[in-house]
Amino acid sequence: MRIRILAALSICLCFLGTSCASGSPTPTPCQETIDAVSSLLQNHVLVPEHLRQRDAVKTKEEFDVNDYFSVLNHLSMQPGYLLDYVYFYQGIGGEPIIYTRQKEQPPYRTYSEYLNSFRPTPPESPWEIQFNYMDSIRVDDTEEGFFQFIVLRIMGNQFYQYWHAGYNDHRIICDRAGLEAILSEPNEFGYIISLPVQIRARLLKVEPIIEFSDDAVTVQVIVFTKWGGFFRRSYTISRDFPHTILEEKTETLVPYDCGVRF
Repeated sequence: MRIRILAALSICLCFLGTSCASGSPTPTPCQETIDAVSSLLQNHVLVPEHLRQRDAVKTKEEFDVNDYFSVLNHLSMQPGYLLDYVYFYQGIGGEPIIYTRQKEQPPYRTYSEYLNSFRPTPPESPWEIQFNYMDSIRVDDTEEGFFQFIVLRIMGNQFYQYWHAGYNDHRIICDRAGLEAILSEPNEFGYIISLPVQIRARLLKVEPIIEFSDDAVTVQVIVFTKWGGFFRRSYTISRDFPHTILEEKTETLVPYDCGVRF
């Protein structure tokens, strides 16, 4: 009886998308985009020592955020501008705050110097301005372009994350290959993803949905975070430049929490 149950479970899991004898699923182009961005970010996980202090100053040897455009090739900058960032550090966490500047404009040296540019009413926290740079990103009016726009918004500042900033680990899933990559990761961080959670996750339709209207585009993606599980995130974006986020919704699909607290 035990053998029969295990055999039935194996068949069920194969049906739900796990890697079986026939081999692992092949990534789709949009998942290849996610994997390429993730690979780029993996090269810049460790925070340089000189950034782990208040009002840290970059040395020009750190990650260049303009490298994103080598992967997100349906996006471009507003002419005459480029991306840059300052580093926000507060002891219990640290992360980059991306901004845009004119090419001939000297970069801001520190986070405080960047805040001073907002006077007389500087923001109270960096999270009020963390997406300002998206106003200078142009999309080529394709499905791939608006998908990449959301990739940049969700994953753009996931480098040089220190301590509490690690809560921002949202990863976009485009297909079965991307889903299986998450479910098959070695358990090195908190609770394992239980079998019931895996089964429910494999029942999800994970492919992105992009819908155009005359003046707006809606992009729906499935994301995973160790601190929450699987979510559907939906964005309505103005089709004309600047591509403003008109509406944003988040729906929990399969809850999961790794149990770790920083």
